[in-house]
Parts: sequence; structure tokens; C-alpha cells
Amino acid sequence: MIDGLVFPDVRECLNDLIDGTEHLDETVRMVWHLPADDYGSLQGPFPIVLVYTNGGTEGFYDRVDRVTLECYAPGTQAVNTLESIKAFICGTGIETTHGYLDNIKSDQVPEDVPYASDTLNKASATFTVTSRPL
Repeated sequence: MIDGLVFPDVRECLNDLIDGTEHLDETVRMVWHLPADDYGSLQGPFPIVLVYTNGGTEGFYDRVDRVTLECYAPGTQAVNTLESIKAFICGTGIETTHGYLDNIKSDQVPEDVPYASDTLNKASATFTVTSRPL
């Protein structure tokens, strides 16, 4: 019976929460694939937040997904934007258009990550998202 359970898509739920919100006086654009020009360079406007899942666990009545957010922005804006997003999304009883989330917890705090660019920095943070079947 557990094989037939359908859980919310946590990427869609996080997109509902984050895309278009303002952090540090800048509007955040959330993507599932990084936008690049013909030469492979990232295209703005920045900050851009990439979301992807890293697996998780499924219990009898709930599911815990591990989700990574990567922020691309000039200078320290990348890590500071992720800190603001972390404060904004973490909590319990979160309702979105694409489903209900029991909680979002920070698993790995935002940190600068090496990135080969003269103008952009990259920051990464990992969260655990607990949900129940739809």
C-alpha cells in the first residue's frame, strides 16, 4: 500500500515559497536549470537560486527529502541571500500551492563555494523537507 503514495514535489513547493521574493532588496529568481548564453556563461538578472534534490528517506507516513539550494550573485550577496532565504523558509506547517510541508530544517548552513568567475560568487545550503502524502 505504501508504494502507491504520492508526495508533494518539494522543488515545486520551494519554488512557490522562494521565486519572486525579495531578499537584500533584490528579487530572487529560482530555477531548476541554470540559464546560460551560447558561451556557457550564466545569464542574469541575479541572484539566481538553483534547486535540486539529493535523495532522502521515506517512512510509513512521511517522507524526508534533502534539498540543496545554490545561489549565484555578485560578491557576498550570494551567501547573504541564502542566509535570508533560510530564515524565510525554515519552520513548520508550511502550505504551498503544490502541497503541504510538515517542516523545513537547515541541514547545512549557507557557505561560500569556489566558483570560477570574475564577477559572480556561489553559495550553497542544504535543507531537509518533511512531507506527508497528498
